[in-house]
Amino acid sequence: MTDIESPLPAEGELAGKRDLTTGSIHRNIWTLAVPMILEMATQSATQIMDTYWVGKLGSAALAAVTISITLRWVINSLANGLGIGGMAVVARRIGAREKTQADHATWQAVLLAIFVSLVLGALGILVTEPTLRILGADAEVLTMGVSYLRILFGGLFTLVLIFVINSLLRGAGEARLALWVLVLSQGLTIVLEPLLVFGWGPFPALGVSGSAWASVLGFGAGVLFQMAILLSGRAHIAINPHDLWPDLPLMWHIVKIALPSTVQMTLRSTSRLAILAIIGLYGTFATAGFGVANRILLVALIPGFGLANAAATLVGQNLGALKPRRAERSAWWVTAYDAGLLAAFVVVFFTFARPLVAFFDPTPEVVKIGTEFLRIVAPSLIFSAVGVVLARSFDGAGNTVPAMFVNLLTLWGLEVPVAYGLSQWTGLGITGVWVGRALANTANGLVFAFWFRLGRWKKREV
Repeated sequence: MTDIESPLPAEGELAGKRDLTTGSIHRNIWTLAVPMILEMATQSATQIMDTYWVGKLGSAALAAVTISITLRWVINSLANGLGIGGMAVVARRIGAREKTQADHATWQAVLLAIFVSLVLGALGILVTEPTLRILGADAEVLTMGVSYLRILFGGLFTLVLIFVINSLLRGAGEARLALWVLVLSQGLTIVLEPLLVFGWGPFPALGVSGSAWASVLGFGAGVLFQMAILLSGRAHIAINPHDLWPDLPLMWHIVKIALPSTVQMTLRSTSRLAILAIIGLYGTFATAGFGVANRILLVALIPGFGLANAAATLVGQNLGALKPRRAERSAWWVTAYDAGLLAAFVVVFFTFARPLVAFFDPTPEVVKIGTEFLRIVAPSLIFSAVGVVLARSFDGAGNTVPAMFVNLLTLWGLEVPVAYGLSQWTGLGITGVWVGRALANTANGLVFAFWFRLGRWKKREV
């Protein structure tokens, strides 16, 4: 496969739209990355505010939400892989100027997301209480966690649909529209949360449950906006009311692409559950400290997630346009940008670790544990940046198997056993868990860089 410098002929509505397969790679990166970073930042702002408001209810409430969100990620990961499969198919079709096929793939991915989210929502409600017990939640934490999760799982279809459809929009190069969806959704969530948690004004005081209701209502508003976009024809992709019948062969094709990605996301989220169970051995303060510090680290990773999504779109569309070398160069440049940003965050976390943790929970035990976590794990974020971007680049190519194997190796083969061994058998205590995380992040980035450099992903047919 060789690069072709002239663009493919445009089909229908693609004519006149921005072409990501020609022109400056750097300009195309930031044209996509800026709205994608802002999109991720809106999610981060919601998580920060969630931690802040729930923290006002006490360390037990914060521990309940930390455990609950980790469990929710496991269920979500089984469905979020569909967004990766749909994104890869749509990006290739857009890059090849096949808009009709891209529109058809969009609806099939949405149908899959609806079905999977309803099944997983029902499953989540069933497993909520026994799983929280296994994770060591005490009576107070258990009561709040069960209430929080049952509301979230009842509205899981809103969360799954909003991220799947936004993945499709990003694959089509519609980063700005995806941003506006999240601005609406997360903005509404931020406004509703304190009202429902504390019962301000005419609203009832729902405590931790109010946080869950705010999320479901915010995501629901975002889904309605997405459907309006897809039906209006304003984007590169659309839903055709005359093409709503399920296409089982195409659905299966999307599932085959999505399956390894779904598995790797599940490996990541279940490994987080295992780590949380180890941390739980050290008590509620340890869980709360980890929850706060982990949310702070996510703030640093937000630009990386946005840049990684840009890399996925650029790789997918350039491969669709038969430009593999341009696809590879785009991925490496995005990796370099993200590693530089994370290096700056590392300095900030080392300098301000203690006041950052104390802002969310001033309890001395929580501050001590959270500060230690930040200072040990933060430097490894530079390697995480490499892993995050290149994993998404593989996804954009439709080659989702490498991420599955790398996560199996670094998370379950390294982080979980090392964290447990160092914390339980060496006298390091909970510090050993942080060391395990740092080693796993470093290995993840290095292995991804090696595998991506081999270049086999360029030959993947989607």
